[in-house]
Amino acid sequence: MSATPLSPGDPAPQGDALRDEVAQLHEAVRSQRDIGMAIGLLSARFDCSTDQAWRTMLRVSQDSNTKVRIVARVLVATHDGTADADDHEALARFVGHLPASGWPGGPTAQG
Repeated sequence: MSATPLSPGDPAPQGDALRDEVAQLHEAVRSQRDIGMAIGLLSARFDCSTDQAWRTMLRVSQDSNTKVRIVARVLVATHDGTADADDHEALARFVGHLPASGWPGGPTAQG
């Protein structure tokens, strides 16, 4: 790949686009990791298959109008003990859509 070097002060549109693409790819990897971890957590918590856990996460996402990646990130953060106030607020929005035994750290666990 050869390109004409830019003069100092010249804008680097390709560099900005590349940085944006790399940032998007990093976010996608993080989201996929969280989704995989959340599926495992749901499967263990509710003693179900990973396919059932995935379908549960999809249902929670749809019923609570919350993106799957957000549902996954909040479940993982709650499990890890790293959930912040925004995570607890999000959990409160969708924990009622989880199976009856609820989720540790959610409103049903505090009740």
